[in-house]
Amino acid sequence: TYSLSLTHSLTHSLTHSLTHSLTHSLQLFELVLLNPDTAVAPGLSLTATLQFSPDRDEDLKERLILVSDDDVLEIPILAYVCFLEVDSEVDFGSLVANSKVISEEIHIFNHGSAPGAFKIAYKGASPVNISPTSGIVEPKTIQLIKVELCTNQPMTVNEVAKVKLQDSEDTFLKIKAEVVEQALELLASTASGERLEFVRFGAAYFGTAKLEQVVLFNNSPQPCDWVAVLQDDAIGTEVGTDIEKSTAAALLQMALRNKGKEVDAAALISCLPNEGHLGPYGKIMLSLCFSPAYIRNLEDETNCDEPAKQDYSLFMKFEIVGSKDSFIHDQTSGRHPNNENKLKCTELAVTGTGLPVSLTPTPGPCFDFKEIYMGERVEMLCVLQNRSPLLPVVFRFQKTANFIISPSKGKIDCGLQQDVVLSFAPHQIGSFTVCQLIDIFGQVAVLGRSSVQLKFRPFHQIGLRFSGTCNPLSKKIQPKFNPGITPAVTNETGQCVEVDAEKLANCSNMVRMAVLSASKTGIHAHRRSRSLERNKLIAFPNDRSASIRPHSRNEHYRTIFTKAERYNYVDPEFAYTEEEEKQRKAHKEYYLQFIHNLRDVRLQKAKERELGDTRDEVDIGIKPAAGLRPRRLLLRDIESGKVEERSLGRSRLLTTCTLAAMETRSTSRPVNDGINVVPSTTQEKEDCSKTLTAQQLHQVIIGKNNTYLFKVCNLGVKKQLSIVNNLPVYVWVQVEIDCQELQQSSPLSHVVPPVSRAYLPLVFETSKLGKFQKSVTYTVNKKHAGHILVVGTVVPVSLELSAAEIVLSPSHNFLAEAGYRGTVTLTNPRNHPAEFTWKPIITENGIAFSIRPATGTVEAYRELDCEVVWHPSYYSPLEGVFDLCVHHGNTTGLKCVAKVLMNSLVHTSSFYLH
Repeated sequence: TYSLSLTHSLTHSLTHSLTHSLTHSLQLFELVLLNPDTAVAPGLSLTATLQFSPDRDEDLKERLILVSDDDVLEIPILAYVCFLEVDSEVDFGSLVANSKVISEEIHIFNHGSAPGAFKIAYKGASPVNISPTSGIVEPKTIQLIKVELCTNQPMTVNEVAKVKLQDSEDTFLKIKAEVVEQALELLASTASGERLEFVRFGAAYFGTAKLEQVVLFNNSPQPCDWVAVLQDDAIGTEVGTDIEKSTAAALLQMALRNKGKEVDAAALISCLPNEGHLGPYGKIMLSLCFSPAYIRNLEDETNCDEPAKQDYSLFMKFEIVGSKDSFIHDQTSGRHPNNENKLKCTELAVTGTGLPVSLTPTPGPCFDFKEIYMGERVEMLCVLQNRSPLLPVVFRFQKTANFIISPSKGKIDCGLQQDVVLSFAPHQIGSFTVCQLIDIFGQVAVLGRSSVQLKFRPFHQIGLRFSGTCNPLSKKIQPKFNPGITPAVTNETGQCVEVDAEKLANCSNMVRMAVLSASKTGIHAHRRSRSLERNKLIAFPNDRSASIRPHSRNEHYRTIFTKAERYNYVDPEFAYTEEEEKQRKAHKEYYLQFIHNLRDVRLQKAKERELGDTRDEVDIGIKPAAGLRPRRLLLRDIESGKVEERSLGRSRLLTTCTLAAMETRSTSRPVNDGINVVPSTTQEKEDCSKTLTAQQLHQVIIGKNNTYLFKVCNLGVKKQLSIVNNLPVYVWVQVEIDCQELQQSSPLSHVVPPVSRAYLPLVFETSKLGKFQKSVTYTVNKKHAGHILVVGTVVPVSLELSAAEIVLSPSHNFLAEAGYRGTVTLTNPRNHPAEFTWKPIITENGIAFSIRPATGTVEAYRELDCEVVWHPSYYSPLEGVFDLCVHHGNTTGLKCVAKVLMNSLVHTSSFYLH
């Protein structure tokens, strides 16, 4: 007996009485009232119990009629033995094709009182998996059905699965989804917002920059992290080639440039920001900066010409951070990244031209202003010609003493010229040779952490050589003498009285009493002084100021009449004597020589230590390493066993060659033993607690987008999940597995050392045949999540034949009784040994063929040769059929045919007659 409670509430303001009736004739339903004759007051309720007592398994329908005065209420009553109900639609909504398995749940309700069976059949082409597809639903319970969709490619899913329910009509489950491509798009920053495939910067001077802005658009309903990468190894890349030259000239220029310093393509193009996060259908403004720079070949000392025009053609790509392929491309075999990775990035071509500053001064870079006197001024005309056909020149002369330029600054359009007046107006005496610098102004890029600005600054200089001499005016200074004996209180002295003997006659008018006629007579001159030079200085009265010390110890004065040397007194208390001067000079030279000897000994010891490894006793006259130049190392050639720089630093634009070089270095350092499951050391804990940027996360390569298990047997297979850490810090990778088939994988956590490669084992085991697809989620440093897709097909063991038919011919190397022989090869393409048995198909004519071995085992991924023999006789049939039966596997037929020749048949018959 089944019972159900019913409650009747009265909302009217009047008292009503309640009566009921059941329409079923069998009276299987009974309504039990506690007080059937009592009226119901307003605001009160009446509770009744409906009882159902079935006598057989049958679905029943009944009506319960309640009469309350003038109101009639009809209540339908349904009773089912087994009544299953299922949701009619599963809508995944809008998804992104990121190779992830998305699951939704539907419900199967059993409203009946008996268990009910269900079965779901799906035969569509979409990657949809339903589990479980059959089962029993207990009474009054709900069965959850999981519907999984693999978003491995963009598609529109509108599928139908047939659902069979017990004691009900077949129904259909609609499966809907819209899987779109997760793509990045580059749009113009203008109001049109059109898609961009290339950016033309045009011409720019070496050292300047040009700025263009684009919009990066995430055209998908899912947020993503993105990073910009410069493809410096892409086909069609041109760095510093003049495309207007002939092919031979361009190739020669490239060969000469390759001998010098390699051009860093990342220094030519800047993108800020070069990494970030975009929300669903989000946009961000990017600044692309083109900065051409001329790289001169430092090894070619004879190349002093001005730089030539250089054209640039570069390619960039904006990638979505996540599971990715390797950065290393096999260029010899022509392998490129797969199409799935191409869908996750957008490419942008960038073109530009670098031009040298072609400002030519005429008549030349050297200007000689000759000799002028103080206070004078000389001018020269200089013509500045802009020989560039594309760009103007903005110049300014730097200020230089004694030289004036007018105009000192200006702008010259392309192909035009301007006159400049150069003036030499010295303010001091002497010869002047200066380098007059002309600053060339342009837009120079100033890079910040997340933005770039252009500032008008000097980026180039041109030097002019100015020379000139300023001579003083010829002004004769007359000496002033003391005319005679003066009082002691005045002590007047002469000025500029350095007069030699030849000019003594000219001073007779000024000092008549002191000189008299000394220039005309020589009778008073001493005999020892008559042979001396006549240009010796003359000593006049009172030409010194209260001292008998000489003005200079090296100058000698003579008297007016006698021509004798004046007495010079040197006070030893205030000056060195000649002997003391000689001792002082010798002492100084001794210590200088001692210091020089110490330096020579030190340099000799350093040279001996440097050449100690290459020096031997036999001297053959060859200097070690003379004339040899070391090879210029590139980033990809540097192999360091120790990571010197642990700091992540400021991010710059990544390049494909740099990423490939880092991955090559990391993959050459596999780490198999001694890997910690959790961070243990202080350095590991510090590194594993960092939050990585999108650019840093892009350098951690974990598997591929899909890990294919191919066709495997139900006994399982093991695959290695590769983890490549290109960062100079530790990273902590944890894998989360929530499916039963991969539960045997262990360990699921690794602390990967810097610049190394590690592996995580994925063990796949299942007993269910068919397709398998699951998403395996991983985290990096417990902050950055990602996933990989594990796809496989579980099949039974099987063997493959090398041929479905084998023809046996006679062999001349065997006797006649040896029969006809041949070989068939059994191949095991599975990961498990396969046991087999050959079973002959015997017909009415019998069979004359045999195969050895008749039974056996073929190991995994191995081959086995079986010998087929035909035994000739009078009644031997020429054809036979064998079945290759694989235990718990497939069965394959082999047809055997014997090709008998006439002479061989006669020989065989004679043999059997004997």
